[in-house]
Amino acid sequence: MEAGDRFGEYVILKRLAAGGMAEVYLARKSGLGGFTKPVAVKVILGHLSSNQRFIEMFLDEARLTVHLNHPYIAQTLDLGEVNGKYYIAMEFAHGEDLQRISVTTRKSGRLLPLPYAAKIISQIAEGLYFAHTKSDNQGQPLGIVHRDISPHNIILTFDGLSKLIDFGVAKARVTFKEEEEGVLKGKFSYMSPEQIRGMPIDPRSDIFALGIVLWEVCTGAHLYRETSELLTMEAILRKPVPKPRELRGDMPADLEAIILKALSKRSVDRFQTAHDMHEALEGYLSRSGWTVGTPHLAEFMKKLFPKEYAEIRDLLASERQKVEEEDKRGSQEFVPWEPYDGKVAADDDVAEITSPPVGPAMQPAPVGQGMPRPARVGVQPATNPQGQAGGPQPGGRKATLIIILILLVLLCGAGAFILIKLSEKKENPAPAPQSQVDRPKNIKPG
Repeated sequence: MEAGDRFGEYVILKRLAAGGMAEVYLARKSGLGGFTKPVAVKVILGHLSSNQRFIEMFLDEARLTVHLNHPYIAQTLDLGEVNGKYYIAMEFAHGEDLQRISVTTRKSGRLLPLPYAAKIISQIAEGLYFAHTKSDNQGQPLGIVHRDISPHNIILTFDGLSKLIDFGVAKARVTFKEEEEGVLKGKFSYMSPEQIRGMPIDPRSDIFALGIVLWEVCTGAHLYRETSELLTMEAILRKPVPKPRELRGDMPADLEAIILKALSKRSVDRFQTAHDMHEALEGYLSRSGWTVGTPHLAEFMKKLFPKEYAEIRDLLASERQKVEEEDKRGSQEFVPWEPYDGKVAADDDVAEITSPPVGPAMQPAPVGQGMPRPARVGVQPATNPQGQAGGPQPGGRKATLIIILILLVLLCGAGAFILIKLSEKKENPAPAPQSQVDRPKNIKPG
C-alpha cells in the first residue's frame, strides 16, 4: 500500500515497518467536524492470510491486548479485515524503539544516560505488572505473559513515555492452546532459561528478558548473541552474566545489583513481580538524586532524532489541515432548511418547488404576484427520487399545507361572521313602510 491509499475506514500515510509476518503503517481515521486521529495499522502479509493457524494467533493478540488500557502499553483500538487482509489498529506511539536509540547514541560516541535507562525500564516494568495481573470482566486473572520482551518492542515516544508493543506471541490462560512440541516463540537472545527448557513460564520470565534489555542499554553491548541460536541458548543457560561495571565505569553499585537480580538463572532468585523491579529502579533514582520525568525524556528524544520527529509532526499537521479544509468545503455546500423554500409560478397556478439559494438574498416579488421568490441565480430545480425536475420537496409540502390551513381558518371565520349577521336580522326585522292604499280612510289629505 502507498501513501494516500484508502484501507477500510483508514487513509494510509506512511509505512513504518515491515517484517516477515506483517507490515505496520501510519494511517489516519477521520470523523465529523474535521476530527482526525493518527493510528498504527498492522496488516498481515498477503501470503499468510490463508494460514489459519497464523490468523488465529493474530486474532488472539488483538483479543488479548484489547484488555490492556495502560499509559505504558500501546493500546489496541480496532480489529478487522479488508479484502481478505486482517489488520489491527493500534495507538500510534510517535517515537523510536530502544534498539535504534541504543545504536544512535553509540554512533554519537555516547551511551544512554543511566538515569534515563532506569526510568524507561521502570515505566515498562509498571506496564508489565498491569498486564501480568490483569483480570477479565468476571474478575478471573488472564494470566498474561508477554514472552517477547526485547529492545525492538519497547518504544520511547517524543512525549517521554515508554510503550510496550507487540503481544503477538503472548500467552494467556484465556487463549491457551497446546503448542507443537519443541516450538519456541520469541527472540532467542531474550529468552529466559525456563522458556528455553520448555518449562511452564510465568511473569518472572518477562522480568529476566527485561533484565537483559536493561543490561544492554546501559552497557551498549549485547549480552546473549552468539554465532548460532543453539550457542545463544547454551549461553543463557550456563554462561555467567558479566558485571555491567566491567563495561561501564560510571555504573553505580545499586543499579548493577538490580540488573543482576533480574538476570538470576533461577526464577526464585529474581524479582517476583514486575512491580518489585519497578520499585527498585525508582529507589535507585531517588537515592541518586536524579529527577527524571517525561519532559526530560521528551527533550532527549527530540535532540537525538530531530529529523524523524519533524517529519512525522509535519506530516500529521499537513493531514490535519487537509481534513479541516475538506470539512470547510463540505460545510459551505450544506444548505440549511428555510420555511419558504418554494416559489409560486407567475404564469400559472402550478407551484414549482426549488432548492433554497446559497449566497444571494431572496429577491422581492413584483406587486400582486404573491410571496417572495428565491433568486434564480445558480438555483437548479430540485429533483424527485426518479431524477425528474420539479418534484415536491418535504419543506415545500409543509409550507403549502400551512398556507392552506390559514386560508381555511380565514374562510371559516368569514362564514361565521356572515351567519351571525343574518341571524341578527331575522330576530329584529325592520317595520315595513305604509303604502298609499293602506292609509285610514277617515283621514283626509291636507
